[in-house]
Amino acid sequence: MIIQQKQPKGFPIFFLTEMWERYGFYVIQTLLIFYLTDNLHLDDKSAYVTVGSFTALAYINSVFGGAIADKFIGSSKGVLIGGLLLSIGYCLLSIHINTFFLNLALAVITVGTGLLKPNASSLLSILYPHKDSRKEAGYTLYYVGIYAGAISGSLLGGYLQKTFGWSIAFYSASLGGIISVLTFAFGICKFKLVDKRKAHPTAKDYLATLVSIVALIITSYFVLHSEFLSLIYFIIIAIFCLSFLLYCIAKHHGAQKNRLIAFLILMIISVGYWGIYFQQFFSISLCIARVGNSSAPASIFSAIESFGVIIFGPLINLAWNYWQFKGKKVSIPTKFSFGFLFNAFGFLIIAIGLWYANIHSTYLNTFVIVASYLIIAIGELSLSPTSLSMVTSLVPENLSSIMMGISLLSIGFGGKVAGLLANDAIINTIKTSLNDTKNIYMHSFLNYFVISLIIFIITICLTKYLRKLISL
Repeated sequence: MIIQQKQPKGFPIFFLTEMWERYGFYVIQTLLIFYLTDNLHLDDKSAYVTVGSFTALAYINSVFGGAIADKFIGSSKGVLIGGLLLSIGYCLLSIHINTFFLNLALAVITVGTGLLKPNASSLLSILYPHKDSRKEAGYTLYYVGIYAGAISGSLLGGYLQKTFGWSIAFYSASLGGIISVLTFAFGICKFKLVDKRKAHPTAKDYLATLVSIVALIITSYFVLHSEFLSLIYFIIIAIFCLSFLLYCIAKHHGAQKNRLIAFLILMIISVGYWGIYFQQFFSISLCIARVGNSSAPASIFSAIESFGVIIFGPLINLAWNYWQFKGKKVSIPTKFSFGFLFNAFGFLIIAIGLWYANIHSTYLNTFVIVASYLIIAIGELSLSPTSLSMVTSLVPENLSSIMMGISLLSIGFGGKVAGLLANDAIINTIKTSLNDTKNIYMHSFLNYFVISLIIFIITICLTKYLRKLISL
């Protein structure tokens, strides 16, 4: 018999804060590719570059958001400031009149996300005593809460845009950010959700925070403005973070050193996962819009994957608890490998659906899209909550915020890789026939299937070594 684990008081605050933050972010995430191609009339390559850089910065700035919290203001104030920046960024996007406002709005949004996400995830761990068995289950349920907001953002964003226009959809995202801030402020008052390391920042701390945020916004703007600068920037950030991790590994000894090595390897592996996963906002979204047989806005289909997270999240949680109850706890590396396996099958199904549609001269069946997204959702539940939870399990407590940022950094690099991989699915909508369009997407999705399967095999081969590092 599996006993249901009751989460500590204050957990609903984190659940609701991230739910509303994700609502706003998913309005933008699901609509951005269409905003660029349909409203601004960019070609596929240019749109992929912008969405890839935006997705990458939203997570890469998490490293700096975590560092700002650790050094100056603490995680709780990082969450509040991040939420306010998100609301401002969404409003700027809604009044877009030229490329400057577009890039500035996206830059502010990425910095706001970078402040809110790592600090909320890190602060959640204060609810759990050391080695509390409820923690991993809590992070899984927390992840389900994230996707409750993602579903709302994906569904409402598309319909608001179609019915009332782009500005109303973006204003609704801003409202989500405001509600997120108010929810967390209530949690601070009611449950004392305060980072005790920086409970009382000084005026100097606030000034340093302001300077850091302005510098991040300016940097993000230029990264979004230039493809060349974006590549240079991401390479520099990758080298810096790798050097920092290697420094931490060299500085520590014994079991902690081994766990940090495992953490580094798993972070590198996860970049490949996210590079394929994010195709649902790149090539898959445009594929559905161009060869799908549904009259609904193509942007809403990502809600299916989010809905899959809601459905399967508690079931996956029960599965992990069951195996733990049986004395056969599923290891972190094994969960990672499941993520790649289900990701691979998700893309294989949609590729087969395109092959069938082509030989029968019809459109891509909606059922195929639904099945593909649900399978991808199972893979995400295997890898992503585990990635969040393992930060507080594998790294020293004094590095928790910045390492949570580095964990999210791997997602960011995955976003940039996704933009590069999506170049395999570029369509010239004027010159390319419907059948050729289906063929191009089919071959691209088969390539993504092969890449995921190869990384799955590599992860399986490394599992024994990684388990040894973690347990030593």
